[in-house]
Amino acid sequence: MGVFRDLFRLTKAGYTQSVDTDYRENLRQSADLAEQFAGVGPNDATGTHGAAVANPFTNMAAYGQMLQGSGTVVSLADTGKRLGDAVVYAVQLDVTLPGEAPYRTVYQTVIAEGALHNWQPGSVLPVRVSPTDRTSVMLG
Repeated sequence: MGVFRDLFRLTKAGYTQSVDTDYRENLRQSADLAEQFAGVGPNDATGTHGAAVANPFTNMAAYGQMLQGSGTVVSLADTGKRLGDAVVYAVQLDVTLPGEAPYRTVYQTVIAEGALHNWQPGSVLPVRVSPTDRTSVMLG
């Protein structure tokens, strides 16, 4: 009997969600994002997550080839760009790789407001760096 009760609960919840969904607003937001990313290929860097691209499989392959290091936050600034309502930040990092001299680069990313405290100057973050382009950085 519990199965039938759960099926009823799921059906009721689905109906309630459909009634409460603002399809017009969801469609508008989808159109806004589509226009924002028009012409962006699946392997193009979008400029909001360092070296990451729109294709997660490309990201995983690149991640495995990258050098592990750390990045110390030097500064954090609003770029003026937005991804929907989210702010895109320029994070200036001093990157340290094993056996190499530290160098400075800028990593652009969206940071949730609740996570900004993790990105303050002096914070140390794990990073991955392209072996062929030291400015191509991913978190991790």
